[in-house]
Amino acid sequence: MPFLRSLLARFQTRTLQRRKIAPKVKALLRDDAGAILLIKHSLEGRWRLPGGFAAMDESGYEAVVRAVEELTGLRPLDPQPIARVDESQFRPDAMYGDFFQMYATLFLITRWESDLRPGREGWDARFFPSDALPPNLHEEASQALAALRAFEETGQVRAY
Repeated sequence: MPFLRSLLARFQTRTLQRRKIAPKVKALLRDDAGAILLIKHSLEGRWRLPGGFAAMDESGYEAVVRAVEELTGLRPLDPQPIARVDESQFRPDAMYGDFFQMYATLFLITRWESDLRPGREGWDARFFPSDALPPNLHEEASQALAALRAFEETGQVRAY
């Protein structure tokens, strides 16, 4: 048993509390009337922005186009970065105590091709007027809308 305890201790030392960087993208799609596109999975029940993790070989632009198209069927045109958001607060630490430093580049998208059709089983996607957002809005979406307001006022990309 001492060998097993020693092996476990070495394993924990190498794996516990390591910081893992996880780049993400989020898309704030706004139509001509100012409505915002939100998505929701049936198991979670909260509305959020489309987005996802960027692959190692993807730029932020490529990642946001891919993620939006996969989740909504829409193909974004000319995504514009408007903010950098620390999303670590929205996800608990992973198993074994590792800490995920998740940051997302938030893109504003006002033009796209194709029609809205959720691309995955169990997902819903729809546009909501900005003055009639659903009550079960995820905090990340609220933060993104605040970032959008700041960007429109200053024209500057900021970190949140």
